[in-house]
Amino acid sequence: MLIAILAGLEAMVVFAARSKQGRARRQQLLMGNSPGSARALSLVDNYLQRKTARATRFQRFIASKLAALCRRVVRTRSFEYLLLHLVRAAINKRRNKVLNRKGRVIL
Repeated sequence: MLIAILAGLEAMVVFAARSKQGRARRQQLLMGNSPGSARALSLVDNYLQRKTARATRFQRFIASKLAALCRRVVRTRSFEYLLLHLVRAAINKRRNKVLNRKGRVIL
């Protein structure tokens, strides 16, 4: 009886550890922090690296600071709301354009 209880407890611990690892791995994948996500764009990275090979130190400095600022802004809730506003505005503009075309009577 004691052996069965110990085996059950061990199975629960192993299951809990695996599920925690799976959640952490899934979160890293969704946030783009996984090692595999960096390799997914290696072709694009190599192409852009060749295109920007002659950049000066000042240009690299400006680009790195601007990228850091963009990363900081993108991880805010305001950016999500801004994107939502832009999407809604574009859809409403398109909808109004379609409705205006249908509403006209040509004689």
